[in-house]
Amino acid sequence: MNERERLLAVLNGRKPDRTPWYADLSYLLFSLEQRGALPEQYKGEEGYITFHRDQGAGACFYYDAQLWDTSYTGGVAYSETRDGDIKTCVFTTPRGSLVSRQKYLESSFSWAYVEHFVKNFDDLKLMLYIHEHTVYTANFAPYNQIDALWNGDGILTATPPICAAPLQKLLTRWAGVETSIMLFMEDDDTFEKICRDMQDSEDEAFDILAASDAQYVEFAENLSSEVTGRALFERFNQGYYERRTSELRAAGKFCGIHIDGTLEPCLGMLKSCGFRVAEAITPAPSGVVEPERLREAAGEGIILWGGLPGLIFTDYFREEQFVSYVKRILELFPPDSGFVLGVGDQVPPDCVFSRVRLVRDIVDEYGS
Repeated sequence: MNERERLLAVLNGRKPDRTPWYADLSYLLFSLEQRGALPEQYKGEEGYITFHRDQGAGACFYYDAQLWDTSYTGGVAYSETRDGDIKTCVFTTPRGSLVSRQKYLESSFSWAYVEHFVKNFDDLKLMLYIHEHTVYTANFAPYNQIDALWNGDGILTATPPICAAPLQKLLTRWAGVETSIMLFMEDDDTFEKICRDMQDSEDEAFDILAASDAQYVEFAENLSSEVTGRALFERFNQGYYERRTSELRAAGKFCGIHIDGTLEPCLGMLKSCGFRVAEAITPAPSGVVEPERLREAAGEGIILWGGLPGLIFTDYFREEQFVSYVKRILELFPPDSGFVLGVGDQVPPDCVFSRVRLVRDIVDEYGS
């Protein structure tokens, strides 16, 4: 079996010949490129999959391959400018503008919000206006090209607009945690109504997802239970997820969700929402759930994808500790346990590079 066949076997409830091993190496690749240390053969679309192949890991994410083109009506326009290490993003509308700013952090090869779009209820209403005037037009070619290029070396994940649930959009990108919670506490009924009005704004995108050839769709929610606890999940997310996964399952898609933060209690609530996969599972020592408790926390009938915290790829862990941890996960989750070995969340730039390939060697020896 190749990596695509192994993952499809797990998704379909069959036993693969060995545990599938998938890693999102995009962050590592980006850091190498920023440092001027990325070899020529790993640049571009073909270089991306060659890098995963050479490291022995299946590929699952390629963020430039969307299934649609985005445009705006109602006088909405979007622009980005960069001045040094500050990137400014602006939505202009007849009703006003929304501005966010991000700062590039060279030490971590990442962007951090220093200003979010939404600061108050007027901004939140403007966010709704922007979503209601966003148009999605099917364009399957970029996705199909990458998926064909990867062939048996992975499955290209299709993603709804990030994030899908309105509450998660606010928490992770549009408003941030503090402002989102303050708006909710100030007027929870108005806050909830705007979130509910926003839910229908991406029907076009989900229709395109359903009509595509994508086999696996993942909601890139960055879900973390210490922020979105049981009460918020049940009030804002659960019904929405049930609706969307039902639509996609009717179109023959497998549905997953990106839960890369604190696992309990949200992990145990995902199956009832219609999700087949919980991806980016991060146990202790980065998370608070020990590997031995992951299945208990998730419940039966949902595929667990992850298990290897990004931290263990760094020199905070000795080599023997790393090997022992990978073996521990493989022993807990044999090939017939509904499990995909992956990284929670990504292999970090400060990794011990050889360990990515080492996982392949360990899986080939112990994962069958």
